[in-house]
This record gives sequence, structure tokens and C-alpha cells, in this order.
Amino acid sequence: MNFFHISSKKTHKNELKLFILVSVICASLFPFFSVYAQKAKKKAFQLEQKEGELISPAALSQKVEGLLFEKSNQERVKKGLVALKKLDVIKKAAQDHSKDMITRQYLSHFSPEKKSVVDRVAKYVQEVRASLGENLHSVQSQKGLSDPEAITKVMMEDWMGSKSHRANILSDKYTRMEIACISSWTQIFCTQVFASEGL
Repeated sequence: MNFFHISSKKTHKNELKLFILVSVICASLFPFFSVYAQKAKKKAFQLEQKEGELISPAALSQKVEGLLFEKSNQERVKKGLVALKKLDVIKKAAQDHSKDMITRQYLSHFSPEKKSVVDRVAKYVQEVRASLGENLHSVQSQKGLSDPEAITKVMMEDWMGSKSHRANILSDKYTRMEIACISSWTQIFCTQVFASEGL
């Protein structure tokens, strides 16, 4: 019993010394961490929209869909690739996902139930025999969304600046593409689905 108490006291003294040492080191390094943290802060995203008439969420979604489809095909043509055509089956799958994401407020290729783009397309066909790809994006503005061109610009810049998203847009294995956007007054969720032959 006495041995336990002695060991315990020594342990507490060692822990106290270690605590003091760590505190001194942290205090001396605080300016460094403070400067590093300031550099690491990301600039807050601000959507720069043109002043214009208020546009309904439905009209905004439709306009952004059309612009994203057009801009994506323009990127393909610039690279000497064939423009992608539309396909109703993948349009429905894209609509389902955008609606689910804005309703349940998440942005992911997998739903909370772990359903993927393959599962979403399989809802509308007997068998999925095509290669599928999917790009997602969401833009929010507490001031309200009113500029389809500004929203499209942000989404396309982000997609083309990302290796995986760019690869989907410029893949030569895809022949079809659909885009579905669902929006409220302050946020918009877009799903872009690609498919090869076989659906």
C-alpha cells in the first residue's frame, strides 16, 4: 500500500513537470500557430450576381440547367470531342438526386441510405449496362439567387478545376448527359449525370 502511494506521488510530480514543459513550448510557439492559422483561413465565398429582376426558383433552375449543358458541351468541342446528347432516363435520376439533396440538405454522391447514381438510374431501367458518371454542385446566397449566368460560371469553373469532375465532362466514353437543378430562393443543387451507350 505504501509503495502504491509513493509511486502515485512520483507519477503526479512527473505529470506536473511534463504539463509545465508542454505549456512553455506551446506558449513559445503560439505566435507561429497564430500566423499559420490566419494564412490557412479561406476567403468567404461571395456570389457576384448582376442586379436584375427577381427570378423564380423554377425558372432559375431551368436556366442554369440549360447553361450547364451548353457550357459542358462547349468544353468538349474545344477538346475535339463529340457533344453529348440528352437522355430522359438519366434526367429523371438527376432530378431525383437534386430534389433529395435540397430536401434533406446534403451534398454527396451517396444518399443517406448509401444509394449511388447506379441505383438512381436502375430505378428507371431493367438493367444498367452502361458506364455512368456524376458531377454535383451547390451554390448558396443569403441575399437570394437571381443570376443564372453567375451561378453557371461558378459551377463550371469548379468542375473544370477539379481533376475528377473535368474527367467526367471530357470523357470520350460518354455519349449522353443530363443536368437537373432544384433551387429555393437562396440555394440551388445541381446533378450532372453522364452515360455511355447501353441504357
